[in-house]
Amino acid sequence: MSLRTSRRWCRRSGQSRGEGWFSDIKQWKKQYPFTFAKSEPGARMKPQEVIEALDSQTRERKDDVIVATGVGQHQMWAAQHFRWKHPRSMVTSGGLGTMGFGLPAAIGAKVAAPQKTVVDIDGDASFSMTAMELATASQYSIGVKILVLNNEFQGMVQQWQDLFYDNRYSHTRMVNPDFVLLARSMGVHAIRCERMEDLEAKMKEFLEYDGSRPVLMECLVERNEHVFPMVPAGKALHEQLLHPNLRETAKKSS
Repeated sequence: MSLRTSRRWCRRSGQSRGEGWFSDIKQWKKQYPFTFAKSEPGARMKPQEVIEALDSQTRERKDDVIVATGVGQHQMWAAQHFRWKHPRSMVTSGGLGTMGFGLPAAIGAKVAAPQKTVVDIDGDASFSMTAMELATASQYSIGVKILVLNNEFQGMVQQWQDLFYDNRYSHTRMVNPDFVLLARSMGVHAIRCERMEDLEAKMKEFLEYDGSRPVLMECLVERNEHVFPMVPAGKALHEQLLHPNLRETAKKSS
């Protein structure tokens, strides 16, 4: 069979199977949407709210935006709540677990595509692995934007300790430096957002800052937020843990 014939056959045979598969996915998305409880007035922001604010303010220019991530809860929330629309616009190490990946990846993306808006969505623990690369971005005027979701914990490990080890925390609390002062000490413009009511304006400042220079925005977020769905160790995909809001739905459909 020639390659040309094979391609025609694949297109014809794959079309009907693909339609059924995408129909299933569409139904699952309706049945099990990404969900979370919004922050209470006066409480710390939810990390999902920060990412949704980034998504909202870049909605009309997704072709201009590249997102990189570190590793941890923030990585999964970025995948869930930042709606990218173009291939090769999300740079992440996936399941490899490479903490510290976000900032160097963002620097590389910005050097490769200097006309793009490049945002590193990072957590405080993952960012701390390679935070000194801010000096590289500053020295060479690489205009990356670093969005740090600071919950003062290694959030993904803490989540496992919450769910499977009766809240016995071991080596997961972060005693962080002042990220704003750290960034400024390296010549990087830095912003801190502590309240939900300030998020929209500060996100606008962050995104509109001079694209030829790096900028960091630290958001102080809720510590005890969990990311769902998740697959516990040793379990299969059909045994994944859903968000509490969706567990009743899952019981009814099973």
